[in-house]
Amino acid sequence: MKTVNLQKFHFLAVMVTLLVLTQVDTKAATVILPRPIPLQAESIAHLRQAHANEGNNWQLVVFGFSHCKDVCPISMANLAMLVKAAADEQIPINGTFVTVDPDRDSAATLSQYTQNFSSKISYLRFEGEELERFKKTFGVEVIFYTKNEGNLSNYQVDHSTSAFLIDREGRIRVMFDALKDASDIVRMFREKKDLFKV
Repeated sequence: MKTVNLQKFHFLAVMVTLLVLTQVDTKAATVILPRPIPLQAESIAHLRQAHANEGNNWQLVVFGFSHCKDVCPISMANLAMLVKAAADEQIPINGTFVTVDPDRDSAATLSQYTQNFSSKISYLRFEGEELERFKKTFGVEVIFYTKNEGNLSNYQVDHSTSAFLIDREGRIRVMFDALKDASDIVRMFREKKDLFKV
């Protein structure tokens, strides 16, 4: 069983790496997985907890942090637009923002931050090993610059811009770039409705 899970994780890590490394121009790199990747029960439970009162919908998941000045606001605006576009096509989708910077992103900060973009976007906040496990599940890379004992509030963070579309069964069905591929996902909502009947 461990071998199967390791193989699935390795496949996901390779796919995410390819997505990140090949996205060097403005061409879209949306990947619809022919064989969906099932998440572990713990990850599924966390994602469902973020939308506990909203039913078992598909989920769009992005990673970032509230102090981000350039990348994250675009990712979040795209996420809000995608949630609305899905609703327009009668596809039940929730948006989930996962902070990679829990030291500065309190629950109150994240609640306000996500609500500024859409009431349909929730958040997840993990710390320590739990955050590391969740990031590893999705192959998300994070680098902190100048964060040290003398600088615990004005440091910079770089992170992957990969986003994920997860079906009702907790399987990753689509991987895309949260900054560049939003139009691909909108087109998918319109042209590949059969995908969302699963």
